[in-house]
Amino acid sequence: MLQRRRPKERFVYVLDYLREGNPLDKHRGHKNRPLAQVIGEDYFILMEALVSDQDFQIEEKVDLFNSSALRIDVVISYEDLTSVAKDTLPRVVKRIVTNKERVFVEFFNKSDALTIKLHALELLPGIGKKTLRIILEERKKKPFESFSDIEQRTGIKNTIDVIVERILTEIERKDKYYLFVYPTEVEHRKPQEQVIYVGYLDKLRGND
Repeated sequence: MLQRRRPKERFVYVLDYLREGNPLDKHRGHKNRPLAQVIGEDYFILMEALVSDQDFQIEEKVDLFNSSALRIDVVISYEDLTSVAKDTLPRVVKRIVTNKERVFVEFFNKSDALTIKLHALELLPGIGKKTLRIILEERKKKPFESFSDIEQRTGIKNTIDVIVERILTEIERKDKYYLFVYPTEVEHRKPQEQVIYVGYLDKLRGND
């Protein structure tokens, strides 16, 4: 994992915009200049960006490849987010999951076992052995086509919320498995802490 090069995010969502800077920020240069806390659309990487000559709205989507007003400066952790950013985070993650329905549906169709005893689907909240068996049986009959198709055929309620909850767990670094989020904070963990980057979104986008 430590050998992997951190991927670049093209599209980000603004979690908080601090026009006057953040006096509580641990980065000296961010205390008194326009600043935005953002999350990447592809890898859910949290970052701080310096802002110039433009105001941004919370939850605004920005194309970093075509914006000179927002320049990524540092990668941050969940603990570095402002209270506003933490409040915005679940809504933005839900928006990303909703917009990427096809990719996440493919996760239900193609995910496999992580170990002899643990399937990737079991890391989703509320999915135990019984529901896992139903999902595997149903996708053999016919691949799932949408979130609603998953819900109708497996009994899972609010598939989007289930995925969002898992992503938030990974962003907050509460589990060693990273199905969707790129674990940028590996270097800050204790040596005995194991981090396993599965990277399903990479695989489903064909970037494995």
